[in-house]
Amino acid sequence: MVCSAAGLLAADQSWTAEDTWLLVVVGVSIAVVVLLISWARIHPFLALTVSALTVSLLAGESAQKAIVSFTTGLGRITGSVGVLIILGAVLGRMLADSGGIEQVVGTLTRVVRPERLPWALTLVAALIGLPMFFEVGFVMLMPLVLQLARQTNYPVLRAGMPVVAGLATVHALVPPHPGPLIAIQAVHAPVGLTMLYGLLVAVPCAIVSGPLFTAYIWPRVPAHVPDSATAAFTTGPHGDGAAGHGTGRGSASGPASASGADDAGPAVPRSLPSLAVTVGTILLPIVLMTLKAVYDSMPKSQGTLYTVVEFLGTPMIALLVTVFVSLFTFGYSLGFSRLHVQASLARSFAPVAGVIVIVGAGGGYSQALQDTGVDRAVTLAAGHLHISLLLLAWLIAALMRTIVGSGTIATITAAGIVGPLSHGLAPAEASLLALALGSGAAFAGHVNDAAFWMAKEYFGTSIGGTLRTWTVSHTLLSLTSLGCLLLLDIVV
Repeated sequence: MVCSAAGLLAADQSWTAEDTWLLVVVGVSIAVVVLLISWARIHPFLALTVSALTVSLLAGESAQKAIVSFTTGLGRITGSVGVLIILGAVLGRMLADSGGIEQVVGTLTRVVRPERLPWALTLVAALIGLPMFFEVGFVMLMPLVLQLARQTNYPVLRAGMPVVAGLATVHALVPPHPGPLIAIQAVHAPVGLTMLYGLLVAVPCAIVSGPLFTAYIWPRVPAHVPDSATAAFTTGPHGDGAAGHGTGRGSASGPASASGADDAGPAVPRSLPSLAVTVGTILLPIVLMTLKAVYDSMPKSQGTLYTVVEFLGTPMIALLVTVFVSLFTFGYSLGFSRLHVQASLARSFAPVAGVIVIVGAGGGYSQALQDTGVDRAVTLAAGHLHISLLLLAWLIAALMRTIVGSGTIATITAAGIVGPLSHGLAPAEASLLALALGSGAAFAGHVNDAAFWMAKEYFGTSIGGTLRTWTVSHTLLSLTSLGCLLLLDIVV
């Protein structure tokens, strides 16, 4: 069980003054990140870089060693996680430019009764959110939610909160999103098994923070579709307004950038992809990685089929294959020219550049913690606290999320501290530990979270109303997932 790991690692080791100093170093490094990001408004890449160098120098390392530690960690995490983020971004762009999002939303809203719509929207958001970053999926789905609320007089919170829940759940718990990938890398967990556990935990989390919470909260919080948002975002399913709102990161990723005249080809596909093709393409990497996880749990064989499944189920290969499939299912088969598909691919990379550099700097920070021997001090401290390693990971991530506001930064920081404690854990235990980091990083997003203000503007709520909806929804997601993980920890 994960709960006994810290105590086992700390057995027969005595506490020294050096260990005390190293814990102080960890505290100072966290303070540096918090102050630079929250107070000085420095970009997280620079904040994490400075924090990593601070760790090494305060721990007595030479300047050259500090630089080597940082660059080694940056290269390692960028090579393993960065490529997956890029491939996921390409798949998300192809899905958006093809009209696949409109197809999924339109089909379900046509066949689902109004009282069941929150359940359907939660499912849609979780499905579409699998290959897309939270902010990108949020910016792309909100125009459809606002259009639905305006045209059918459907309460905007009743339609919008399930979308928030579906996107946030898969973003926190399911690879290939950056947070889970960073956690998996840090604790050496198998991707396939972590994904299976993540999907299992995601179901009750999405239900609790989505339709159930929505049913309670929407009549109690005043909300409306802002007139400015209506004008900007209801120009049609492929209109220019799809990404003109919110942060620059979102606007760079929405379908609006593909609308209007484009030398590369028509902005609107000649026909939308079918629902079956859209869902099948989105789920293809999940299926491939799941098959690999199933094969890994069976007695090893050296047959051709096993080799093929092992190869195709590797996360990078699964996403790479899906990207090439999407070129046809979301591109050529809909009448797009090769130049237009090429333009869609080119637009995929800029929105994720910021995420990749932050993730890379987080890898450098994590490497600095490991190279300075902080892992021993944290291990001993965890053993003396007699606290579950899984719970410790959740608490650190939740604390950083509450202070900094970014779930990705929270995961990176917590993973760097908890990761060294994971050596020797069984695959199932490591997977649960990785998910605990993602679960904690979803906790209590509030006014220091940029997406908080996006939701406030989209839903037309006050700051207090946004706290009661957005913040409470994320808190429910985090606590529900923690409860599920603790239960799984007992079972496995």
